[in-house]
Amino acid sequence: MDARHVVFKESGLADLDGLLRTYVETGKYAGMSGLVWQGGREVYFGAHGMQEIATRRPMARDTVFRIYSMTKPIASVALMMLWEEGAFDLDDPVAKYLPEFDEMRVCTDASGGTKRAENAMTVRHLLTHSSGLINPRMEQSALADLYAENDLAGSNSKGTTAEIMARLAALPLAFEPGTQWRYSMATEVVGYLVQVLSGESLDAFTRDRILLPLGMTETGFHVPPALAPRFAGNYGPDGSGGLTCIDDPATSKYLKVPEHFSGGGGMISTADDYLRFARMVLGGGELDGVRIIKRETAELMRRNHLPGDIDQMGGGDFNRERWNAIGFGLGYSVILDAGTVGYGHNGLHGWTGAASTLFFVDPAIDLVAMQFAQFMPSYTYPLRAEFRRAVYAAIG
Repeated sequence: MDARHVVFKESGLADLDGLLRTYVETGKYAGMSGLVWQGGREVYFGAHGMQEIATRRPMARDTVFRIYSMTKPIASVALMMLWEEGAFDLDDPVAKYLPEFDEMRVCTDASGGTKRAENAMTVRHLLTHSSGLINPRMEQSALADLYAENDLAGSNSKGTTAEIMARLAALPLAFEPGTQWRYSMATEVVGYLVQVLSGESLDAFTRDRILLPLGMTETGFHVPPALAPRFAGNYGPDGSGGLTCIDDPATSKYLKVPEHFSGGGGMISTADDYLRFARMVLGGGELDGVRIIKRETAELMRRNHLPGDIDQMGGGDFNRERWNAIGFGLGYSVILDAGTVGYGHNGLHGWTGAASTLFFVDPAIDLVAMQFAQFMPSYTYPLRAEFRRAVYAAIG
């Protein structure tokens, strides 16, 4: 379908809005918003419910959200900016820059046996989640227990970034690098690579090289006082059909500058700010005359990099969603066969966040779509899958 001929039906957009509204009115979520941008203009924005239940503050266009893993694409773009500058090659061993990751070992059985890794972990493996690292909060295993014993919990890991990396590198890998796809703490290492290769913190690098040039003035690794009144509460199920606050915006850790700037999930943002990042991605690395990365780099990032028989992300095994016919690029998931997936077009790419957020970019029809809420665990309801399908159902 030619992007110039895409038309959204009013009835379809009403159905999309109704989907979000119903999730709020039935008490599943405190509040949420959604946005669709296509063909150079906004075709839909809707906000429903409350950003905080205790104060009954309404969900709004400028609500500040924990975007968790939607930090990963920003950190990945940051690292690829350094790749453009010749700081590293994608197939360089990570240990070339982070020596603590040299001589890695790999688990051989469930009882804790290990052997020396045959494959070197590369930067490409980190960006594609095929490094052998894991996300301990998304699986139950002896290795996940080891992560927990070492205070390794993704963006909630304890200590400075260097301390976290030292503990992570001391643990065995779950598999030989390059042989499986498994969602992991790899983007924490990506963020540390940005720090080591640039000589700047991930916070400073992303602020000066990505966020400020794009006009993303309300995105960062903590909530400054000026944004605190708009910071949403984060909720979870209370066990009796209601909601309980799991991160109060008045006392949240996000109100303070963190010790560790988490490339895997540490950022906060707003709908309009993240839209600017997503539009830059859609624009092949450029937005409003500001170029962040070269078009060739943007195209490289949104191409599948998983080889052979791991070109899919584990079918229905990841986060209780089906990921058949979906591969992974350098920081994003990417649709390989839209017919199998059931929505979108080949090349659609994007990612999600742990508190029920998502964004995706579909270059075939010049489209960005985003949905924001603050509810964990995100797999409790099929909202994100329903949102994706509702966006395409709205096209006439």
